[in-house]
Amino acid sequence: MRNYILFYINGKRHEIYGEMAFRPLSTFLRKDLGLTGTKIVCSEGDCGACTVLNAGLNDIENGKLRYHTINSCIKYLHLCDLKHFITIEGIKDKNLLTPVQSSMIEHHGSQCGFCTPGFICTLSSMSDDCVLDKKLITEKKVKNYTTGNLCRCTGYKPIINAGMNIDLKNYKTLSQRYHDSSMIEDFEKHSQVPVELTGVNKRLFIPTSENDAAKYLSDKSNQCKIEAGGTDLGVVQNKCHGMIIDVLSFDLIKNNNKITKKDNSFEIGPRATWSEIEKALSKDFPEFYKLIHVFASPQIKNAGTLVGNIANASPIGDGIPFLLVGNASLELTSLQGKRMVSVDKFYKAYKQMDMEADEFISKLIIPIPSKNTLTKLYKISLRKDLDISAVTFAGSFVLENNKLSNIKIAYGGVGPTVLRLKEVEQALENSPFELASFEKILPLVEKEISPLSDHRGSKEYRHLIAKNLMLKCFHELSSEVRS
Repeated sequence: MRNYILFYINGKRHEIYGEMAFRPLSTFLRKDLGLTGTKIVCSEGDCGACTVLNAGLNDIENGKLRYHTINSCIKYLHLCDLKHFITIEGIKDKNLLTPVQSSMIEHHGSQCGFCTPGFICTLSSMSDDCVLDKKLITEKKVKNYTTGNLCRCTGYKPIINAGMNIDLKNYKTLSQRYHDSSMIEDFEKHSQVPVELTGVNKRLFIPTSENDAAKYLSDKSNQCKIEAGGTDLGVVQNKCHGMIIDVLSFDLIKNNNKITKKDNSFEIGPRATWSEIEKALSKDFPEFYKLIHVFASPQIKNAGTLVGNIANASPIGDGIPFLLVGNASLELTSLQGKRMVSVDKFYKAYKQMDMEADEFISKLIIPIPSKNTLTKLYKISLRKDLDISAVTFAGSFVLENNKLSNIKIAYGGVGPTVLRLKEVEQALENSPFELASFEKILPLVEKEISPLSDHRGSKEYRHLIAKNLMLKCFHELSSEVRS
């Protein structure tokens, strides 16, 4: 057992003990190390001013660490074990500006300059990926990578121009510049030793096995929260809703970030990030891939997990409607062993799940649908990208001989949990695939949901949206079937 967190910043080794582990990475960078290029604005992971790059043992490619962006304001130090972080101060190549930094200057990509460090870190991540994947920079690629970075001076056009004109021929990747086999060996050595440290009335445990995690949860004196990417719990702590004082992390349990395709299903580990899932499931689940693409920024998707989205049990959790209609199931683990539960049966009431206090989600299983299964997923929010949903929709249908069967309909944001609309499903079963079939069940849609009014939309708005999404589903599927 070790009583410290180990990580590197711009190539320098740091050990963190006790109370210090319960601080945000951004605060540590600015106040303890004097690396003030990393800015703190929203403290929610929305603006991207706090963007840094990181990589760990799960990010090794061809013997080197491959870096990706995260939001350091919601990344607490207890989630930073065995990672290497590169800040804006570490972007420059010795005393020379990189092609990313030079392009920002040449194309006037900085106005007030407050957001600039975050943009440069993001564009450096993009440049690394383009060089490593042997791809060209496009305007779409620049916009996609910078989705999680805001410029309050409305300087997007010169920033986009700067991104598109980065000289990749003279760009040296961070993977090359910071490669250090001794650092990777340091990580590998420490990955075999669990962590237990304490602060003032605080405790952190990072086990190396599922059994040790189950033992920790079985101790009724623990009031722990399981943290993975921290993209939600980090915000909760920053916004003064209560510091999490007892943390259980799965970071050292080997292979729990793996995504494996077995026969006709995918098995997804609890530490698999949205970015990894987006890439792995793109061909077999194109609708889910499109949804993931707009649901969050790269910084959030590089840290947040789908299993965390499930365990958070939000009625507007973006991934949950798809899992309900996709026959997904969860493997739950405790000292008593493992058991399976359908995601459709998992949610009992608001924030109440079919999971005991000493259980944790150890695996998510998503079956690959048959070729004649039609699926549609929608997310309605005030912004297209990086926004909390007002209403979400998932529909799955089998179409044979112009008849609908095996129908599953789920909505989020219209009740205390994500809802399956069983009466609507029964009414559509064996109906002809035509507009009249969908129009006739609209009153049932309104009957089965019970939305509330809030700042994202009124009850009446959500009722209208829910019905319109059913019609949208028909028209899009009809167009696809005819083509």
